[in-house]
Amino acid sequence: MNRIIREIAEALPQPKGPFSDAEALELLMAYRKDPSDIPCPLCGPSQIEVLAFIEPEIDPNGFASVTDPDGEYAAALYCHSCGRAVGILAGAIRDSNDA
Repeated sequence: MNRIIREIAEALPQPKGPFSDAEALELLMAYRKDPSDIPCPLCGPSQIEVLAFIEPEIDPNGFASVTDPDGEYAAALYCHSCGRAVGILAGAIRDSNDA
């Protein structure tokens, strides 16, 4: 399901800019509601692609490992219409103090 793994030899789309914080929150809420239907706040439905699922922790060199969408993970989203991208913490993150 991870496009990075599936198409490692091909170049990934290069973002033309970021989503605003408000748009990123809107994308996160849409992803958590239905990961298969994430409308772009500017361009509408059927434009957002989940490029990859990555570990939520980034190493000291600025890299994160590709992972499965289980537990804690981030999703890299890309809009094919406006060319913007964002990484969202999509997996459930629980505080160890919660019971």
